Amino acid sequence: MKIPPYWIMEKRRGSDGTMWKLRGISYRSMEEARERLEERARLLADFARHRRVSEDEVDEHRASLRALDELQEEDYSVLLLEPVIETLDGSNVITRNRYGVQVLNSTSLCFVDVDAFPLSLGDTLRGLFGRKVTPEEKLLQRLRELCEADESLGARLYRTHHGWRVMLVGAGITPDSDRMHDLFKALHADALYESLCERQQCWRARLTPKPYRVGITRFPRPMDSEATDSEEARIWLQKYESLCQGKAVCRLVDCMGRAIQSPLVELHDRMTQATKQDLPLA
Repeated sequence: MKIPPYWIMEKRRGSDGTMWKLRGISYRSMEEARERLEERARLLADFARHRRVSEDEVDEHRASLRALDELQEEDYSVLLLEPVIETLDGSNVITRNRYGVQVLNSTSLCFVDVDAFPLSLGDTLRGLFGRKVTPEEKLLQRLRELCEADESLGARLYRTHHGWRVMLVGAGITPDSDRMHDLFKALHADALYESLCERQQCWRARLTPKPYRVGITRFPRPMDSEATDSEEARIWLQKYESLCQGKAVCRLVDCMGRAIQSPLVELHDRMTQATKQDLPLA
């Protein structure tokens, strides 16, 4: 998980008419982030002036750009350029994404997004002659089976506006592990979410409602890490937080397997209002 506390983005047209998307990041200061944006612009301009370049020169150019982002050649993760709201510890950071919602980014607590859980043909046929089995019941059954097969595994199931959120802990679970891939597959996790977890080397869980579900347009796209300090952003946030009152992000359904004991569980349930069963989901 790489979340630089200082960053800036800018669009700039090159001498050949190409529109460049520039960025500068720093773990020390906004001044350094701006300096790195200008250095990236210089590197791109120099590279664009050469009509023919060798493969070695291309590799050298890419290495220079990665160095500006403090990424090593073997680093697979991508940078998360979102304003940091709170750093809980070295493994957990709350950011505000481009839509304006607060997001928990964690390398210690696993979250799985499930948009749809399929029913088997047998489930469908049995439903024609008796009580229908719901996708949520099948998902619960799958989680219980997984926890019974692995005593290290603990799970909490939450219902969301569009599907479900699963909170997991267990041995051998990291964002890019084979164990995690197997769990994503077993739970029919959202494919895009799985890809993002692997690339960003962390799990993400939305903590506040989506803007359009509470009747407000999304947050003005942040172009730097200080975006939430602008007057426009403050006005938007004040209105958004007022509209979020009385809305929940998810609702706790059940817990299975090993108990998940972490202050993050309390923070997650409090901010999402997951234990308030009567609130509408947003």
